Amino acid sequence: MVQQFNPANVMTTQSVPSDVATTIIDRIMGQSAILQVAKNIDMQGKQTKKFSFMTGVGGAYWTGETQRIATTKPTFLPAKLEAKKLAVIIPVSKEFLSYSYTNFFSEVTPLIVEQMDKAIDLAVIKGINTPYEDSLANAAQTNGSVLSGDINYENILALENKLYDKGLQGNAFLSTLTNNPALRTSIQQNAGLYPDKLYDSSAKTLDGMPVVDTQQGVLNKGDLVFGNFDYLYYGLPGNMDVEIDKSAQLSTMTNSDGTPVNLFEQDMVAMKVTMDIAVLPVRQDAFATLNVKPGDDVLGSVPGDGTDTTDKNAKANTAKAKPATATSSEQK
Repeated sequence: MVQQFNPANVMTTQSVPSDVATTIIDRIMGQSAILQVAKNIDMQGKQTKKFSFMTGVGGAYWTGETQRIATTKPTFLPAKLEAKKLAVIIPVSKEFLSYSYTNFFSEVTPLIVEQMDKAIDLAVIKGINTPYEDSLANAAQTNGSVLSGDINYENILALENKLYDKGLQGNAFLSTLTNNPALRTSIQQNAGLYPDKLYDSSAKTLDGMPVVDTQQGVLNKGDLVFGNFDYLYYGLPGNMDVEIDKSAQLSTMTNSDGTPVNLFEQDMVAMKVTMDIAVLPVRQDAFATLNVKPGDDVLGSVPGDGTDTTDKNAKANTAKAKPATATSSEQK
């Protein structure tokens, strides 16, 4: 049986233009919801970076003419970013490259970006297949900042109050396009002729704060995240690496008969894209969620996960080659 390979799962080619990595990483930065709202830390080419963040600036004091001005010490807390490797391998047939080489990178770049964006956002928001110690959903659950119910006027204000009650000011929402109908109808009830309308679709704001949409498959319909994203940091210690191979055996991707994909035997090539990225919420109490569940697996199992990791959300690849069986005539 001829094997069918979907470039949406993995990709490849014979030569890599110098601007490919730059194009991919620029698109990831512009499309990942997390990387749009988080604050960047320069990791100076290192896998780990220690830094301090400010939680308060003390107070201001009245003073008279010629009197000394009182000074207060700002409050700083230590934190450490630790980069983890994110990778995707895209195998395609040599025929695919030969027939569409000129359009190859324009076709596969969006696929790489989509998969890496989803992996980042799922890990940081929900803690799915994550290498990081914390997620926004877990932080909200730990601090009792979790709500359930419909997206409506009352619940949006209640979500905001989860932060305000802790003396924190939120500055953005994470949502999904499927929430737009509910957001547009989040209007104050029984308010007469001039009800308060929270969502501004033209400015893409909710109660005056920006709404950033995740890609489809990250947040479910009805999910909202509210937070002060000044307390979410990320760092990139280096550039993206792109490698080509024509002879590898892809143990975590199987053929329809359960055998591993072998590039040499099946006359294929594969492109491997890797990048290191660190993401860290430094204050758990700075995030609140509506209907978001930690570890709510939207994408399903990932082939190969769990074979060499301690991630509690990872699932092992159990596909094995099927043993040959004798026909009825041979058995006789």
